[in-house]
Amino acid sequence: MDLIQKFYSDIEKIEKHNRDGSGKLDAANVKKQIASLFENNNRGMCELPHSLCDYWITEYVQPELDSGSSEISAAVIDKLAAMYAFLIEEPDTDALNESDWKVIGEAVNYEAEDLPIEVLTSLMKTLVEKQAY
Repeated sequence: MDLIQKFYSDIEKIEKHNRDGSGKLDAANVKKQIASLFENNNRGMCELPHSLCDYWITEYVQPELDSGSSEISAAVIDKLAAMYAFLIEEPDTDALNESDWKVIGEAVNYEAEDLPIEVLTSLMKTLVEKQAY
């Protein structure tokens, strides 16, 4: 199992453990736990994982929940998994669109001086390939 598959598996476990007796998901708790999982899996990248989680929640999770859904859709989970893939230098970033890449580029730029140079170099290479600047 690769890191992305493990990430998905961990999210499934979070969702499973946050259902009540009727099967209803506690989405507010799930989004916090998923964000915590993402941040913990990406330690050593300063505040970048936190910034990406904030974006993910604001742009994708909260609008879905505000629309009345009690679930976080697979497409929304795919967005965060793609951001995770970007941070760990995996190619599974197809779920990210041009707007996502621009926000990710801005977040990396903002955190640039605090990131280890080898991490920054790798992230910047991908951002240039994705034309995020």
